[in-house]
Amino acid sequence: MTPENRVLLESFLKQNSRAADPGSSLDAFERYMDELQRWNQYINLTAIEDEPDIVIKHFIDSLIPLRFIGERDFILDIGSGAGFPGLPIKIVLHSVKLVMLDARLKKINFINSVINILKLQGATALHQRAEAKDFQELMGKSFDVVISRASFPLDRLAVLALPYMRDNGKLIAMKSKKDDAVDNLPGLQQCDEFVTNLPDGSFRKILVFGRA
Repeated sequence: MTPENRVLLESFLKQNSRAADPGSSLDAFERYMDELQRWNQYINLTAIEDEPDIVIKHFIDSLIPLRFIGERDFILDIGSGAGFPGLPIKIVLHSVKLVMLDARLKKINFINSVINILKLQGATALHQRAEAKDFQELMGKSFDVVISRASFPLDRLAVLALPYMRDNGKLIAMKSKKDDAVDNLPGLQQCDEFVTNLPDGSFRKILVFGRA
């Protein structure tokens, strides 16, 4: 990671996150980036390949929802792709427990490789679809937080997330459009919202829902 990008990420960690050890987190993010760029040469993990874009559009973006996540939360990340937002959240908040789901095995293999390299305890990635009934029966109402980063339309995400939310759990939807409708989501009600811009000016909206 270039000094400029390291300073950018370090500044964000100090100002906007609850990282207990920003220096250690920075080292983990740097190793994560190295692995992402190395694997991406052979496997299509992400279209974002340049280092500044990875720092802003993957790492910093993934940390925006931290204000809504508790240090002991059990988190389900649906549609994790190359590990976003789950892995950055885990890198910063070591004490959360994390399960990441994706339907593409190559991406799950990558995430689990990074988990092993960074020695992240209490994190796992599963080759699994959230709509699978057997998985819903196994893990139903288990999670404090269900989160997804722009992976599904909001109405679809609501259907996927609801079976996994504890009675007092929450759904965190990360959206990149200003006009996402939040009405008529069966079983859910909006309880919070946060809107911001990333360092490159990109728009980000965080919508938080609880059970109705």
